[in-house]
Amino acid sequence: MKEQILDITKVLQSINGKIDGLTKQLNCAHEEIIVLKKENSVLKEKLAVYETPKDSHNSSIPPSKDSLAVQAAKSKKLLATRSLREKSGKPNGGQIGHKGYTLEMASEPDSIIEHQAYFCTRCGNDLSGIEGTVVELRQVVDVPMPVLPLVTEHQLIGKTCSCGHCCQVESPKEIRSRVSYGANIRALVIYLSCIQYIPYKRLTEVLRDCFGVNLSQGTIDNILKDASSKSLGAYNEIRNGIEQSSVVGADETEENINGELYWMWVWQTQKLTYIHSDKSRGKLAIDKQFENGLPNSILVTDRHRSYFNMNVAHHQLCLAHIIRETVFLTELDTTQTWSMQLTKLIMDAIHQRKTVLWEEIERESIIERFDDLLTTCTDKFNKKIIAIQKSLTKYKDYVFKFLVDPDVPYENNASERAVRNLKVNQKVSGMFKSQTGVNTYCQIHSIAQTAKKNNQNPFLAILAVANNF
Repeated sequence: MKEQILDITKVLQSINGKIDGLTKQLNCAHEEIIVLKKENSVLKEKLAVYETPKDSHNSSIPPSKDSLAVQAAKSKKLLATRSLREKSGKPNGGQIGHKGYTLEMASEPDSIIEHQAYFCTRCGNDLSGIEGTVVELRQVVDVPMPVLPLVTEHQLIGKTCSCGHCCQVESPKEIRSRVSYGANIRALVIYLSCIQYIPYKRLTEVLRDCFGVNLSQGTIDNILKDASSKSLGAYNEIRNGIEQSSVVGADETEENINGELYWMWVWQTQKLTYIHSDKSRGKLAIDKQFENGLPNSILVTDRHRSYFNMNVAHHQLCLAHIIRETVFLTELDTTQTWSMQLTKLIMDAIHQRKTVLWEEIERESIIERFDDLLTTCTDKFNKKIIAIQKSLTKYKDYVFKFLVDPDVPYENNASERAVRNLKVNQKVSGMFKSQTGVNTYCQIHSIAQTAKKNNQNPFLAILAVANNF
């Protein structure tokens, strides 16, 4: 009997051991399933990027960066139905009322050449003694070629007084050496380098071939360094103007300075553009330029966190950024309509701002619809949708500020246009070689863009800088 009990006990112990072993295997398998599910989720999100990729129609990516497949699709008009813009029904080309530009005749031409007949084409009679009359005028606009440098010699005359003292006038302050370049050439160098983005080597070729001026790359660099010091006063005045403005737009973009990552910052209004660079993309870079923030300004930006750490009167989010995101999210997750509803709400608000009398804008209705979207449960949606909902909930007071202040724009396109010029410069030149070079560029470009906004010739503004002795 005892032996049977012992045998049963051994069998039970063996069974319990197997159960423990199987339990451990099950736990391991369960943990492995959890890991695989997480990996599967991550891989699905990565694949979704390729299935519904970002391109120029649903993000800020320029059309030149679109893949060949996207460009081919556009050529077949496959993306037309996804465009947020509705057909206006207007014909292509210039619209009625559009101010056109044409080549007009000068009232006082620099030279006149007469073309007249000397014999009759019908009977052959001599017409040389007959006075003719002007029956038609035609003009040709051209520039003189070759454009040659104009050399002005300054002679300093000495006179000897009856007292025996030799008197000699001092050289004008703009003439610093025995032979020097005038303000026009210096302004041209600054303009071609900083505004037209021509690199030093090519700039020497342009000056030599087109203007007959042989400048070395070192001389060009010295001219630009001199321009940096001369333009500093005007540059600071622009910054002070930004600081006092009621509405300011801002944006930033990365820049390569001698192989290192820097950030180019743009601050602009309807009349001013201020550009600076910094190693930081955070509030530290902002504080260097605006120590006290912009307490009198409504700041129009994207959702970059540093802007919301500033001391400002209020914020307005760039709705163009948000619309591009919601378009992408609608294509990314077709099982939901939340992002589409948000797109429609924003478009409705913009449409009312453009077309409805200011007093008749349905502000309360727009805010109610927005609050409903922010409180909608999105837990089962794509995590990018959850992220933008949380972000807009955080900044919800800054979405429709443009509906209560007529001076506030609903987008930040002006800042993006200013940033685009910086990227064109980077594409042409590759990088800046020094911090001094980028500072010169920022100063000159700020002055030129400000001049444009005030309907002034940017070259003449640069010429004023070159004449600042």
